[in-house]
Amino acid sequence: MSRNQTSLSLGSEEIASLLKLFPKGLVGVDLETTGLSPLVDKIIEIAAVKISATGEVTTFHHLINPLIEIPEFTIQFHGLYDHDLVSAPTIKKPLKDFWEFSERLPVIAHNSTFDLGYLIKASHDYQIEFPPLDVYDSCRYSRALYKNTEGAPANFKLSTLSAYFNIPLQHHVAIEDTLACLKITAACAKLEADHKLAMTKSYVFRLSSFNRNECFNFSTRLSGLKDLVQEKALIELDYRGSSAIGCRRPVRPIGLMPLPKGPVLFAECLLTGMNKSFILKKIKSYEKLEASLWSPGVHA
Repeated sequence: MSRNQTSLSLGSEEIASLLKLFPKGLVGVDLETTGLSPLVDKIIEIAAVKISATGEVTTFHHLINPLIEIPEFTIQFHGLYDHDLVSAPTIKKPLKDFWEFSERLPVIAHNSTFDLGYLIKASHDYQIEFPPLDVYDSCRYSRALYKNTEGAPANFKLSTLSAYFNIPLQHHVAIEDTLACLKITAACAKLEADHKLAMTKSYVFRLSSFNRNECFNFSTRLSGLKDLVQEKALIELDYRGSSAIGCRRPVRPIGLMPLPKGPVLFAECLLTGMNKSFILKKIKSYEKLEASLWSPGVHA
């Protein structure tokens, strides 16, 4: 089966549930990338599924040549090699085609801050206008409905939720992940009678809220941070506005992302175990933290 084909499909009841949330229609999207940092890494696959207001389903798919070597550690997830992408187009035209395909409909993805972060950053790099559409998140939606409830999923990863809802998923194939996102949203919608509340729970941001200068400015003072994030090194931050006053913050980096409030380092705080967004302009200094020397007791 090629990467633009799938055994998954949306049933009429699922489409009806989704249109109760999004009566004008919606677009589900998923990407595969060279890493976890939208500010640094590149898109290698885009897939989208559009549902019109009348329930018509259409798909969009493109493999992308990132013009860089695909890191070995990411291949184990998406299964795409350099030779798979050498004849694929570069990002500019497929990205223009995707925004045209979206028709300004609401967009939903699983952990959509990451997926849309890549699309927004690439649009910024190539000076491509993106539409002022609203972005929603199936992960945020399912967590809001199920967190701390009896019989809840073990976590809210796409693979876990797919198993929970008996969705046979070939994970990290973009078209499959897109359909799984939509099927999970449809399943959750059946549990939420208040659809306006459901929209509030799953809403992330509106693309027009991104200021093209403020959202992508990466200070040269922090240029070394990119390398530390790429090598997944533990990092100690001196962070302005930290709730842990007088305490340097040890973190495990996940990725560098654009947000309307400015670019952020998304990372696990090793003091709390929680994933947090650290605004780059509030990072006063940083240094690599040797894992063998780190101890929770020392940094508490």
